[in-house]
Amino acid sequence: MKSNRIAGFLAVLACAGIVLGPIRAHAGTKYQTSLVPDVAGTTPGFSANGSSIQLNGKLALKGKIKGVVDGSGDRITATNYSVEVDLSIPATATTETVTVSFDLTNGNGKFSADLSTDPGLSAAAVGHGVAVLAVRVKDDTAAVIGHGGFAKE
Repeated sequence: MKSNRIAGFLAVLACAGIVLGPIRAHAGTKYQTSLVPDVAGTTPGFSANGSSIQLNGKLALKGKIKGVVDGSGDRITATNYSVEVDLSIPATATTETVTVSFDLTNGNGKFSADLSTDPGLSAAAVGHGVAVLAVRVKDDTAAVIGHGGFAKE
């Protein structure tokens, strides 16, 4: 009797595998990295601790930057800081640079953007990989002050 149950269970699994096998599963994926200053501990600059960027499969980009200071070491309140992200869709040989501007209050800033309607990313079909080639942090003079990556400990 037990062998009949096992055989029946295996038959159900086999049928489910045949029926569900061709269905593609698109799990939620994301790219996430820290934002790190080009030279740690110098001014102007920012803190790698707590600064990050994330981009998910629905093309929602968000992030934050912490402890931004000017040449005197004072926390900055400013506008027109930005993050640039270089993206590539290998399946279509498409590349795109996305720029998201943000403001700083007392040295901290948050940013977000919905890239799902970006014309440069419309070439990506569901399931296509999107490669993050580079991430740059720019100050209000468009000078690069940091990148996506990690800080050596």
